[in-house]
Amino acid sequence: MIALFGGSFDPVHLGHLRIAEDIREYYQFEKVVFIPTYLSPLKYKHYSTPEDRLKMLKIAIKDCPYFEISYYEVNKERKSYTIDTVKHFKNFLGYSPFFIVGSDAFLTLHSWKEPEELLKLTNFIVVNRDINDFENVKNYLKEMFNYNNIVLENNFSSEPAVYLYKSRILEISSTEIRERVKNNLSIKFLVLPEVQKYIYKRNLYK
Repeated sequence: MIALFGGSFDPVHLGHLRIAEDIREYYQFEKVVFIPTYLSPLKYKHYSTPEDRLKMLKIAIKDCPYFEISYYEVNKERKSYTIDTVKHFKNFLGYSPFFIVGSDAFLTLHSWKEPEELLKLTNFIVVNRDINDFENVKNYLKEMFNYNNIVLENNFSSEPAVYLYKSRILEISSTEIRERVKNNLSIKFLVLPEVQKYIYKRNLYK
């Protein structure tokens, strides 16, 4: 089985890569497929082009045999809805996809397109960002969707479920990286050296 990891990746950083590798090992996935958005419905804009974000992802995973990139959302050249991506991969894979998402983003699920259908079709792997996140997620699912199929271990459910994954805490965000570049501050040890070189070469985030 594989896991899907969607997002803007603007830019991709060490937190993205480490979390993807930790999840791959913990659940013993064959690979993790990164799916950069063309344009997220819940964001006003992206700060670099889809081409630049794809290039940075390619650079970041070039030595990782268990990581791949899907061009599915970028090639559509319009807003990307998770429900459409999930249906596409469900047809392609033959099983309900596993979809990695941070707890902060997951707690906005009610504002996504067809959230109830997403819960029926998707195995969400929700990555905690804070010690209280799991209780927040459980309460949110119960109150908003009357949903109870929540898994805390790496045993797979026979039906689509929400898996709560306790992540190592890495205080890295794409927002912080963009702000540091804008303010001429170092981004060393936040992104891979090759990604840093690309950002400076392309004069991104200035």
